[in-house]
Amino acid sequence: MAATLYGENEADPTKFHSDTYSYERPRRLALQELAPGNTFYVNGYKHEISGLEISTGGRQEWRTWRVCPGCGYVRTENAAEDRSPCPRCKTSHIADDGSCLFQVVEPSTVTSRDKREDARIRDDKDDRDRRTYTVVDAVDIPVGEIEPGSWRHQHQTFGVDYCRRAIIRRINVGPVRYDAQARDDFAGHLVRLNPFHVCTACGAASADGRPVFDHHTDEVDSLAARAGQLKHHRPWCPLRRGKKTDAREEQVLLAHQLQTEALRVLIPAATADVDSKVHSFRAALRLGVDLHFGGDPQHLATTVASMPDNDSGERRWFLVLFDSLPGGTGYLDRLTKPDAFRATLAAAYEALKGCPCAEEQRRACHRCLHRYTPEPFQDIVSRQAALTMLEALLFTKDGEDGWETTEVDHTGLVGLDAQVESDLEARFLAALRSWVKVTDDASLDEDGHASGHLRFTDATGVTHWRLTAQQQLKGTVSDFTFTRVDGPAQSVKVYLEGFRFHASREHNRIADDAAKRTRLRADGATVFQITWADIDLFEKRPTRTKPVWPPYKATAQEQAKTAYEQYGGLRAHFAGAVFANPIDTLIAYLREPDPEQWTRRARALVTGLTAQPGAAPVAATGRRSELVASLRGQLATFSAAPRRDEPVVQDAAGIGPVHVFRAQDDTGLPIVFALDAADPEDLKWTALTVLDDSDAVLDTDEHKERWRSWLYWTNLTQFLSLAGGDGVQLATSSAADFEVEVLAICGGLGELDSLAGAVPFAAAAAPGLAVKPVAPDPARPSVVEAVLAQALRDAAWDEDILEILRDDADESPDLLRLAETLADLGKQAPVFGYELGQSRWQADFAWHTHGIKIAVVPAHDSADDDEARRRDDAFTADDWTVRTAAEWLAHLDELLDLLPATEEGTLR
Repeated sequence: MAATLYGENEADPTKFHSDTYSYERPRRLALQELAPGNTFYVNGYKHEISGLEISTGGRQEWRTWRVCPGCGYVRTENAAEDRSPCPRCKTSHIADDGSCLFQVVEPSTVTSRDKREDARIRDDKDDRDRRTYTVVDAVDIPVGEIEPGSWRHQHQTFGVDYCRRAIIRRINVGPVRYDAQARDDFAGHLVRLNPFHVCTACGAASADGRPVFDHHTDEVDSLAARAGQLKHHRPWCPLRRGKKTDAREEQVLLAHQLQTEALRVLIPAATADVDSKVHSFRAALRLGVDLHFGGDPQHLATTVASMPDNDSGERRWFLVLFDSLPGGTGYLDRLTKPDAFRATLAAAYEALKGCPCAEEQRRACHRCLHRYTPEPFQDIVSRQAALTMLEALLFTKDGEDGWETTEVDHTGLVGLDAQVESDLEARFLAALRSWVKVTDDASLDEDGHASGHLRFTDATGVTHWRLTAQQQLKGTVSDFTFTRVDGPAQSVKVYLEGFRFHASREHNRIADDAAKRTRLRADGATVFQITWADIDLFEKRPTRTKPVWPPYKATAQEQAKTAYEQYGGLRAHFAGAVFANPIDTLIAYLREPDPEQWTRRARALVTGLTAQPGAAPVAATGRRSELVASLRGQLATFSAAPRRDEPVVQDAAGIGPVHVFRAQDDTGLPIVFALDAADPEDLKWTALTVLDDSDAVLDTDEHKERWRSWLYWTNLTQFLSLAGGDGVQLATSSAADFEVEVLAICGGLGELDSLAGAVPFAAAAAPGLAVKPVAPDPARPSVVEAVLAQALRDAAWDEDILEILRDDADESPDLLRLAETLADLGKQAPVFGYELGQSRWQADFAWHTHGIKIAVVPAHDSADDDEARRRDDAFTADDWTVRTAAEWLAHLDELLDLLPATEEGTLR
């Protein structure tokens, strides 16, 4: 550091005198302590760093670096032109010039220039001005440089690599900013970039944004030259003096490069409580190293690195123990063997287990973890978190020696699947805790590991659930179970499902999961299925995951809400419980587990499908044999398996009329659903959601979305069984074998009751449950009328006509009214904007099929509108029946008799 102090010359007060002093600090420390904008205190003076030496002998000292956003790789050669994928994490994000290309200075000398009197530290003031900077360690360990002998733990996501030529680049990305909301991916970390601005002429450096130069004068003593945004520039700087120059303000980052030996440790922290786990283990390992070496080797340091895991879609986290002396000293070679590493961890374990802070009810203290933890992470390190991780590595669940290792080429080959799967439980519980903290009517009292009591309090009393984890059931283990304590016996099973372990090509358990969930429901349990992506979205954390719910667009959503009202529910209570993240749906159920209310919601959700584009009726019958044949035929279309011999089905009384439909939700998930309208006051709905589990679609993005939607649907359609219907969860591989004869609409007991072989759960849990609708509104069609009308609706009305007319409703209200009426009554859509003959006489609507010629034309502008009369004459001469929209509305019955109904080929 070159620090200049200037002031009046004691011998001649008319002259100024300056002195320059040199101070040295280790470069890795100086990157923050002597960064622009910081203050350095020495020999009774405070020096504010305001410049960098950025040129030596006319040579520019800043360099262009391309920093990978996902890992610690930095391209320092030919960085501006080379946009090839990252050689470490194999991603192409590094090619983005806007977010990955940076000007970097490796400072050798920083400068300050202060007036002696102002810089002197006075006895009456002992405050110190310190700035905090965001510093990132970019750890680059090429796979080819890893020494032979890497190993991993056989039962945990844990392993060790040793590299003699690791490159650790410490990069100062600017002062910490708390006002910036957006954060950037940078070298495997999420940070707020706030670069320094450096003058290329004099090296003046600003830590507070780009200075503003708005004057044009050579007078150094002018007010402009003494402005605060300019004073850190040198007096001779052409920018400060208003000269025309090529000099500019360059945004730069500060960096230090170290090539040394490093031990890279893959640690069991993929997503849940990552910061706490990483930094707790980091401090514990450093504690163990000191105990292992029997001293305090201060030249050994630790840092954290991460990189994306392409298989799981998550991140793998590494703790890097390195020698801070260039080239290393050979110390770390002693820890490369599994036995030596185990001894280090065991020493840390014993020290943490006996630390007095356990009796003091503290997370950690200066005697154990705090002495090895950087200041920003002091509040999050946990002695218990470190002990839990060490115990999992050193011991089995029975307390026996659990340290078993095996050699690997490098730890990048250690899969994260098991860790990601286990983290789901911790993340769900953490999300539930966070939600309870900001919710007035809920409380969660934990009395052990993943065990506790969840209570909801309202004016009517308390709804109390016992929460337990990892419950062993018949052939399956639920992740969480909520058991009702204060009311009727109810059990809610929650499954946390990662895509890779349940629906991928490597682990295709779709059909098996569906069968197990159905068996639990048959035994009387309510089952909710939640995915990794659902927790991401519930926590509102930054993610590339797209929501897949609501399952259909606004028109169908309105149909569902209207149906919910007619079934007896409150419209305002529907969307928040049904068109929501499945965690929100689960919470809504736990808060108010009313079977009537949830049956209404399930039926309304399925009713909304009738307004989904592409939904089509496939059968309408009162004969059991026809209905069974139709449903079998629909399921057969999903399966590549040969159809089995179909037994003869006897017709039964009391079946129908049943209307069968087929639709897809917005993800493309196929759903076969049916309405038993025998009793208009007690409609019975059935829905069969079928997910393709063939090898051809596994691992595609479309399949991932449909799998999540499939789980959402069956979380809700399970309640259809409470009111005489069925909610069936199927995979295509098992669809051909599904016995549709057991469905209630086919005269069977219902799927769940047929599996249970006992008294239906709905009757046992809620005797006599029959969800009745509210009294019908004479001005509004019934649900049956609305559904059947919607089923016969020509999709072209909504896709091509009504949207345009609604945008111009003020100009042609009669035409809009006529179109809406005809669409609602199931009439075939016309040609919109039809033109007749070579003169192109235009009609708003025209029907010219089935031997008819009917046109709707614009009204005459005036009584002597010759153009309109000639148009009407042309249509009439060609045997068309022509009227305006208002005239056809006055003769609506006549028009309805003339127009064709919607054909099956044009149905929704």
